[in-house]
Amino acid sequence: MGKFCAYLGVGPLAAQTLASRYNADPSAADWRRFGRLPGFTNCKPKYRKPDGHFPFVRLKSHSGQQYRMAEDFVDEITRLYQEREQEREAKRNSLSPRRGRRISAVSLEQFRTSSKYQDRPAAADIAFCIAAFANGMTEDRIERALEDDYLSRDPSPSTKAAYIRRTMDKARRWIER
Repeated sequence: MGKFCAYLGVGPLAAQTLASRYNADPSAADWRRFGRLPGFTNCKPKYRKPDGHFPFVRLKSHSGQQYRMAEDFVDEITRLYQEREQEREAKRNSLSPRRGRRISAVSLEQFRTSSKYQDRPAAADIAFCIAAFANGMTEDRIERALEDDYLSRDPSPSTKAAYIRRTMDKARRWIER
């Protein structure tokens, strides 16, 4: 779980730092987008061409060599992330008499009612599981949430259990990538 939580912190920090340095879109620098290759097309309405198409991005050349300052950048981001986490921990400890992760902020209903997952309830369930794992929710509690608001009308306990197991497994695999 620690690897995933660090990924949620270090990855976006790296993306946000790069976006800031290169005057890129900061809204494209979050944990859901980190690692993907944005820019095959830029689909913002302001970039639509007169013919109705959007501009493509073309990579004209690549030497195959790693960027020479990559190691320095990784070191910098790691240091910044550690400093930020120490500050957050100090703030949490000073403000909250009760230590622990925030689990109450994640609910299955949040994901199921999100326009992002409209007509894709199974995707909402996987996203919920990923967020719940990241926020320290126990497997039992995640399983109970999925069970209490089971999608299918099939009353078979084995079908329900298989769906929940598959959904949680997919979320775990996504986390471990």
